[in-house]
Amino acid sequence: MKENQSRIGNLGAQRLNEIAFSGIRKVFDTVRKLESDGRDIIHWQIGRTDFDTPGHIKAAAIDSLNRGDVHYAPNRGVPALRKAIAEQTARETGIDVAEDGQVIVMTGANEGVLVSMLAFLNPGDEVLIPSPNWPHYKACASIAGGVPVEVDTKEEDRFALSAERVAEHITPRTKILCVTSPGNPTGCVQTKETLQALANLAIEHNLIVVSDEIYNRIYFGDDARTAASIYSIPGMQERTIIVNGFSKTYSMDGWRLGWTVASPEVTLMLLKIRQYTTVCVSTFSQHGAAVGLTGDQAPVEERVAAFAERRSIIVEGLRSIPGVSVAEPLGAFYAFPNIGSFGKSSEEMADYLLQEHGIAAVAGNVFGSAGEGFIRIAYSCSTDDCRRGIERMAKALASL
Repeated sequence: MKENQSRIGNLGAQRLNEIAFSGIRKVFDTVRKLESDGRDIIHWQIGRTDFDTPGHIKAAAIDSLNRGDVHYAPNRGVPALRKAIAEQTARETGIDVAEDGQVIVMTGANEGVLVSMLAFLNPGDEVLIPSPNWPHYKACASIAGGVPVEVDTKEEDRFALSAERVAEHITPRTKILCVTSPGNPTGCVQTKETLQALANLAIEHNLIVVSDEIYNRIYFGDDARTAASIYSIPGMQERTIIVNGFSKTYSMDGWRLGWTVASPEVTLMLLKIRQYTTVCVSTFSQHGAAVGLTGDQAPVEERVAAFAERRSIIVEGLRSIPGVSVAEPLGAFYAFPNIGSFGKSSEEMADYLLQEHGIAAVAGNVFGSAGEGFIRIAYSCSTDDCRRGIERMAKALASL
């Protein structure tokens, strides 16, 4: 039996050797085991909100289901949702978007990333990815036959992606540049100036930009309601793929609903891949999501305010702990504290905090080589748990 298993294992695609199992999900599994043993755990590992989906969105999905919207949706998405996405993108970027030719509803933002990679990468093409960053970028690039290339970012720069560092990594094989703003795991936000510099590089070297804007409305930077988009910059509409979704802003991660916005030419390329992946998203959930974009936005504003309060607790609390530094996160719901002064690797620290003190965080190196010496904290938990977690962490680090 073991010999047969070994023979089958040898049949696996070579790309599997380039992909690791999720380090984030590994923490989830450990937490479940500890909680089943009766441990009280602070959940700082979860990259999703702790809120319920707003009631009017659920009601609209139920109404759609009761109407009999149970059959295949168009590959691009139902017209009502595409129209709502186009209008919202136009409001946020100042660029008109055609609902019929530029929008595709995806099964979560992750599908938007994977489809983008599959549509543009030939074997050996390179994808520039900020480090630290969400690990799915590297995996999706490898699945598509590409070569992920990490571009380090620095704590002193608030982990913003520098055009100068990007330029150092561009080669004749470079095809895609990934921009995430606000970013996971750092909460970093690219300024309009840094986006302009990145846009200049993309135009000069004829690069496709995958702009992950899933956290764009969870933003604390200035009076604007959303973080700036590279899509707004002249010359970038033809080469930018906006990836966004409902998981974070509307607490709909289990609904698996995202979207892409791109030029008509690029959208046709994405659509050709999309037709042979998940085909379409469930019809009734799309009708619920359309009401999410066009209906009452008070729940979104309330949740962003709640995240702002939690952010203050976490950032101020971390900065009060001797030996810890943290760059101010201007978006999303993450903090990325530097714990390098305590003599433990990121994995050792994350394991110590969880096993000894009941604090579930994610080792920084899960998000790229530049994440070593850091841990990711997701303040997508209650305000009370933010405070309790800071108290526990102060005690845990003081004991070191």
